[in-house]
Amino acid sequence: MSIADLRGLLFSFAYVLAVLLISDLFGRYLNIPVKRTRKFVHIAVGMWVFPTLELFEHWTWALVPPLVFTVLNALSLRYRLFAAIEVQERTLGTVYFPAAFAALLALFWPLGRPEIAAAGIMALTWGDAMAAMVGEPYGRQHYRLWGQEKSWLGSLACFSWTFLSVTLTLRLVGNYPPPQALLHAILGALAAALAEALTPLRMDNLTVPLATAGILFLLISL
Repeated sequence: MSIADLRGLLFSFAYVLAVLLISDLFGRYLNIPVKRTRKFVHIAVGMWVFPTLELFEHWTWALVPPLVFTVLNALSLRYRLFAAIEVQERTLGTVYFPAAFAALLALFWPLGRPEIAAAGIMALTWGDAMAAMVGEPYGRQHYRLWGQEKSWLGSLACFSWTFLSVTLTLRLVGNYPPPQALLHAILGALAAALAEALTPLRMDNLTVPLATAGILFLLISL
């Protein structure tokens, strides 16, 4: 392990634990609902992918924090270790999130395509989060798939926020030319919105980032 990797590990654990602590304090003392603190954690942790790409020298060490939190979140689901992310209806979403984070890094960073890993994580970080944050309180027109009710506004939010965040990621991390970044982001956002709408059993924390990254990788491989 290099000094850079050790520093990356320390900073990663410190950052995520700080986010969880701040979220818990917001919930306790500002009476912010758990659904909101959960989304704050979701977005704040997802954005850590960019420091991750800069801090770590070897990609294998970058997998350690998300894999550790996959296990810790699974334990939290049972024992409520992290109150800021545990809603009343317990789901595996908090376990799938770091698992997807690790999977994308492991799949695409060794191939020399860290921007695709980051773009997939951005689809999860912003697209999936905004689908819920916009669609649940404001969506009026709904549709049902796999026994789940979704709103058209939420699907539009997923598409638009994924498109924006993926475009910026491809431009800034991958240095894609603007036309290519826009085209790939449109198709990636469409994949994210479809995955979010079609995925049963609240597994969209896995399917949204993997579908987005898969489409982006296919496009760059053509």
